[in-house]
Parts: sequence; structure tokens; C-alpha cells
Amino acid sequence: MPDLTPDLTQHPATQTPPQPPPYDRDAIFDQNGPFNPTFVSEAIRTVLRALPLDQAEPRAWRDRRMYSALLSLAALNPRDEIEIMLGVQALASYHAAAACWRIGMNIRKPNGDSTRHMAAAANAARTFDTMLKAIERRQAKPLGIPVGRPPSRTWPLVSPTETIEALEERCRTVAPPSTLPPAPKVVWTEQDLKIAEAHMAKRKRDKENEGLDIANTEGILPCGGMILPENPTPQQEAYMGRRLALMYRREYEEGLKKGIKTMPKIRPIRAGDLIP
Repeated sequence: MPDLTPDLTQHPATQTPPQPPPYDRDAIFDQNGPFNPTFVSEAIRTVLRALPLDQAEPRAWRDRRMYSALLSLAALNPRDEIEIMLGVQALASYHAAAACWRIGMNIRKPNGDSTRHMAAAANAARTFDTMLKAIERRQAKPLGIPVGRPPSRTWPLVSPTETIEALEERCRTVAPPSTLPPAPKVVWTEQDLKIAEAHMAKRKRDKENEGLDIANTEGILPCGGMILPENPTPQQEAYMGRRLALMYRREYEEGLKKGIKTMPKIRPIRAGDLIP
């Protein structure tokens, strides 16, 4: 009788694929980990500076608190620098809540009478929850690079101090003198000054009248003012409202120059009044 046992060696597709290496969540702290060590060092420093450390407590307690904070940062599984920043903010809010709870419940006498610290603790706890949700929302979407943690690489040793000093020196460098002949000196005549002043005055008027229907606004005086008619049109109402606003603004600015900070008094207007 022939052997009917299937030969698995003829079907490589049925073989179990090799399993990926176990995920090392502490790889973010390695010198040649997935992130630039300069950035990670600053993130670690920021986390540890935000811890509520008590100089009177034993050294082992402080070290345990700092070590636990770094474990918490790794437990958030950050995939890029932005998620590390979110994690740092989340840990800072958690430790702020823990410190305020301790002050409010145990430091004050009688215990628990500091509502101010307990309110601050509750607010920090809500911030911690908000930051965790922000991280979860971000990690629910793939990054712009292939999904998963970027592979480790060998990062070059960079001195932030030398980099900043080089940039500072480059910014201080004075450009070499130009070999081009100097531009001719511009001499303004009285006629040129009058033309320039008229042009600037026109630009100022155009800006003051921006958005108004000047073409369909009747009764504008050469000085820019208007006599308030008995039954103004909508265009006239808009124009006079703008002129009044400009008038009160100028009065307020003049008052500030004299040390007067109160708002100008709004004066009533009637038909026949000149709106400057």
C-alpha cells in the first residue's frame, strides 16, 4: 500500500514563518536606538525635573521614583519624537496631580482641608487623562513611515554646544564689502515732497474708506466730512459711522499722549450736524 502521509517539505507555504524578535520597549533609551539620543536625553531631563522630589527622603526613594517615571515613558510606546513630547507632558501632569493630592490630604492640618490643592490635583488628573487620549488617537493612525517602530541606527555624536556656537558665528559674520559703485544719492525737491505727501494722504483716505460704497455715497465734502441729512441713505449711514469711529479713535490716541486713559465720551448727533 502506498504511503499517503503528506510531504510537508514539498509545500513551503505551509511552514510556520519565523517569529519577529520580542519587542523591546526600553530601546528608546539606547544610545543607538530608534531616536536621536540628544532628543531622548532632553526628554529624560524634562521628565526628571518635573518630579516632586523631597530632599529629606532617602536616596533610594528618589531613585525609585525617577526610575518608575522612565518606565512609564517607555510604556507609552512612542513611535516618534512628537509622541515622546506628549508622553512627557502626560507624566508631568500625573506627578503634579500626585503632589497636589499629597499636599491637600496629608500636609495641611486638619487633613484634607486644602480645597485649593485638591482642586489643582483634580485638574491635573484630567489633564493626564486628556494627554493619554491624545496619544491613543495619534497612535491609532499610521505614521508617514512604514507602520511600526523605526529600526535602530547608529547616531553620530553631536555636540549641541558646538552646533549653536557655529550658527552664532555664522550669523555674526559680516558680509564682504560690495564692489559695486555706490547708488546715486536721491535728492528730494519740494515738488517731490508734495507729490509724496499727496500720495500718502490718498492711501490713508483709501484705507479709511475701505469697504465703503463711496461711489454711491452722496454729500461727501471736500474735507472728507459730511452734513448729517434728515433721512440718510444706507451708504451715508455707513460712511458717517466710519467717520465717527475714526474721530473717537483719534481723540483717544491724543488723550493717551497726554496720559488720559479714559475712553472719549460719546456725544449725540442731530440732523444738520457736521460729521468731520
